[in-house]
Amino acid sequence: MPLNPAADGKPNIVYIVLDQWRGDCLSIADSAHPALTPHFDQIAWEGIWYRRAYADCPVCMPQRATMLTGFTAGQHGMPYNNMSGPRSPIANERSLPFRLTREAGYQTKAVGKMHFYPERARFGFEHISLHPNDYLNFLEDQGYGGMYRGHGLGGNEVTPAISALPERLTHTHWIVDESIRFLSQRDPECPFMLWMVFEAPHSPFDPPEPYDRFYDDYEIPEAVIGDWVGAEDEPAALVAERVSKKADRLPPQVLRRLRRHYYGQITHIDYTLGRFFGELKRQGLYDNTVIVITSDHGEHLGDHQLYGKYTFLESSARVPIILRLPDHHGIYNRRVDRPALTADIVPTLLSLAGLEPEPTMDGVSLLDLPEGRVIYGETRHSVFATDGRLKYVYYFAGGAEQLFDISGDSDDRHNLAGQAEHAAAQAALKAGLVRCLEANQRPAVEAGELLVTDADLDIAALRARNPWAWRGPLRYGQGYD
Repeated sequence: MPLNPAADGKPNIVYIVLDQWRGDCLSIADSAHPALTPHFDQIAWEGIWYRRAYADCPVCMPQRATMLTGFTAGQHGMPYNNMSGPRSPIANERSLPFRLTREAGYQTKAVGKMHFYPERARFGFEHISLHPNDYLNFLEDQGYGGMYRGHGLGGNEVTPAISALPERLTHTHWIVDESIRFLSQRDPECPFMLWMVFEAPHSPFDPPEPYDRFYDDYEIPEAVIGDWVGAEDEPAALVAERVSKKADRLPPQVLRRLRRHYYGQITHIDYTLGRFFGELKRQGLYDNTVIVITSDHGEHLGDHQLYGKYTFLESSARVPIILRLPDHHGIYNRRVDRPALTADIVPTLLSLAGLEPEPTMDGVSLLDLPEGRVIYGETRHSVFATDGRLKYVYYFAGGAEQLFDISGDSDDRHNLAGQAEHAAAQAALKAGLVRCLEANQRPAVEAGELLVTDADLDIAALRARNPWAWRGPLRYGQGYD
């Protein structure tokens, strides 16, 4: 008999988030990237895989607000990091864990990289085991104080490294250990929600042994370079990203190694989660548990001579979303190509727990994605719209535009903006985007027109900048941003 009988039919919820995980780095995706993800694949075979899923704002902190509220950055008003002041948009009363606890009797727990402000905020969770703060205390207890990022690379540096810690002491292993511990400490008389947020595969690309050499014998794909890179009309915002972060200075052999390490981090998480899924089964909880797996955004990984995120290129904005329902739903091995958002996860989970999503949410249930849906997003540099076939991106600097046929050009190789045969579709996506931004009263629209800012670049000054800084060993999270 399960230790957690279905309380009024409410399922348990395990919500797994990887940080900076590309939508095509999933082995079931059959992409050029050879990332091995057997456990994620199995969850997809047992459930639903959303193949056109996006982050509406591919930045860490805005996505955490979105993934816990169902409101996109355009609604909660936080399109970039560290702008929340003393009060985050994840107000307790509208957060997923708050509603599950207060309205549906769930026990709620979060483990891993919250990236909240203030950092020890709970935003509705009953308890949090926080990375890096609590993890650093753990390392000190193990005699490894100061060894988190002990190699000296910071959180956004992309040259490859190897973890200064043995595998059993890595943050990935710790997050899984803490999650397994929760399963034995929870109240068995009520359903639970567990939010697991991994720091990897976010840079630094520093998997532990043996995952640092795991892909040495694999053919590593070359970076994708769009035919618009280096063109006269290339968006100035992308040029500034490339130059200031020296992304065009990494030689091919370094790119291949950092890609191996990136894949190694993903596989390390997947394999380590096997212990957690096994514990769910051992305790008789697996069959009555909803499992959601996603990411806050992707990683350019050298494509178009870029690294990190922030853009609406596929490598940055497209993420995996996998949903596995309890067995009695009888839904398995489905593939969905309608556009989906990370904002859709909250209304889905609320509905499965028997609660009504707020009607003003941007997100809709993943189980009822509307036909013909168009999704929108914004950062402080650009805005985008896609219907799942064409994708329109507008950059404020200089008013640059891009249009991609993502149904056949999944790597954004060919910019179709301005071509006569696509003019009507481009205009329709742009008009819908303007309406969405106006409805949310966003400053990206002025008098019915998208904002245009100065596109002049001082290349020498940009090259001299160090926007990724040196952020090595951290204490209590200081130095994240």
